[in-house]
Amino acid sequence: MWASGDDEEPSAGGGRPVYVLGVHTSADGGDAAVSRASERAARLAVAQHNAAPKRSYDLKVKVLPDRGDADTARKVALEFTADRSVVAVLGPVAEIPMRTAAGVYGEAGLTHVSSSTGQQDYFVTSPKTSFQTGAPHLALGTWIAFHALATKQLAPAGVVIDRAGGSIIQDQGTPLVTAWRDKLGAEVIPRVVAEETDDGPKAVRELLAAGVGDFVYLGTLDATVRTARELAAADFTGPRWMQHQLYGSDFPRLAGDAGEGWYVVTSAVDSSTLTTKQAKDFTAAWRKRYGGVPEPYATEAYDSVRMMLAEFARTVPAGVRKRPVRADLAERLAKAKYAGIARTYTFGEYHQYDNTGDGWTDQTFVHEVRGGRFRQLGSLGDLSRAGQARS
Repeated sequence: MWASGDDEEPSAGGGRPVYVLGVHTSADGGDAAVSRASERAARLAVAQHNAAPKRSYDLKVKVLPDRGDADTARKVALEFTADRSVVAVLGPVAEIPMRTAAGVYGEAGLTHVSSSTGQQDYFVTSPKTSFQTGAPHLALGTWIAFHALATKQLAPAGVVIDRAGGSIIQDQGTPLVTAWRDKLGAEVIPRVVAEETDDGPKAVRELLAAGVGDFVYLGTLDATVRTARELAAADFTGPRWMQHQLYGSDFPRLAGDAGEGWYVVTSAVDSSTLTTKQAKDFTAAWRKRYGGVPEPYATEAYDSVRMMLAEFARTVPAGVRKRPVRADLAERLAKAKYAGIARTYTFGEYHQYDNTGDGWTDQTFVHEVRGGRFRQLGSLGDLSRAGQARS
């Protein structure tokens, strides 16, 4: 099945019913890479389903992009919900579309899973059919502090919260400052850069003058690249972290030598570095179909689709030409426990990925910019155990 899963189109004949998996992507430039990975992951998963000789139905993929704004996200969601052949949707990939489209999907009872968003206010308008398999932004700030502690790099830290990056930056920045100061008992000096200002360089200079040993810049790609260059020019060699959504971005190329050594802590895994059979099989299938290793966020998108398809299969009436009930998938998914490639997925009260279990450190990954690209160092658990062994 892995070897022959090269075509997601249903086979000719067979008399099987055909169901459609929607993929809600974004044509906005900042989300293009995640959108591409999501579409590819969906097509691979569907191709593998359609390669099974004893399947009782076929699947097709339908991709619709928004433009990263509320209006077009609503239009995409309306088109998917109006198409009765669509049984589930992967996406949206970005926060504004997610918040807007969730309400449309909720009203129509169409289950959708976003694998790349981390805000949770969508639950207000769509409490039943909206799900999230990415880690919440609120947790990711705290995990930066944990990385510093686990790798014995904890020092007085300068933290810049650049509001030009949107509410995601605030979500991550506030827990980071609190964790560094109150939970770890270390000194932290925060600076907030207001939107539509150019105060980032000033904040960097102030923190360098204060003698900080660690540096965290939470902001847009361009601002983070500029900060990397400023720190390099000032000969700052302490640990440096960027915000998690820049994993897989063009930061290594844009920052050049100044970007070497920067960290990003995220729930997104580079499955090509894992040694489990499941990860190796996925990487091999991806390489066969697309000619390279899985891109950032591809693994989480693939896991999300496979989980949806596994639960959807249990809602399809056996031997009867009767359309599955849309709402049944959401009910099943809310109770599901799915063993993915790098972590096990279960959902909390608000249909968010539940990372409260003891194994969350092994499902959170640290990447470092080395040799002009992001390289996975291991999970937080791996790095913590390695540090304990050395001590």
